[in-house]
Amino acid sequence: MAIMRWDPFGEMLRMQRDMDRIFSRMGTDGARGESAAVAWMPRIDVKAKGDDMVVRAELPGIDPDAVEIEVTDGVLTIRGERAVEDAREDEGWLIRESSYGSFERSIVLPEGVTTEGIRADYKDGILEIHVPKALEAAKPKTTRIAIGSGA
Repeated sequence: MAIMRWDPFGEMLRMQRDMDRIFSRMGTDGARGESAAVAWMPRIDVKAKGDDMVVRAELPGIDPDAVEIEVTDGVLTIRGERAVEDAREDEGWLIRESSYGSFERSIVLPEGVTTEGIRADYKDGILEIHVPKALEAAKPKTTRIAIGSGA
């Protein structure tokens, strides 16, 4: 009789593969592998670069004319939509993981930036928004109020 060696890590790897297989099926429509309608959000990075705060958003396959950028009450909002490609049943999709639909991302702007002079560029599916730092920090303003005599 041969002695078999037991590897506990092998069992853990098998369990991990099984779990990966289960989770990879979530969000798909049965055996066809089509993604179910799942909300998606573009990935963003925010960094300080020189005199600007730079927000980079990954928007591959999105027409820049379908993207809106606005600032309201110190919150920068990017919204848009990735249009669904025509998917005919007879095209023979084996796997379809792309996400489509509307999205909206909001970022609270930090103190010390100004909304004047914000600019945005779009190249190769990357939206880059430059928010300039304020040239001078806003100083508290004191207003003296005169006291009148009588009402």
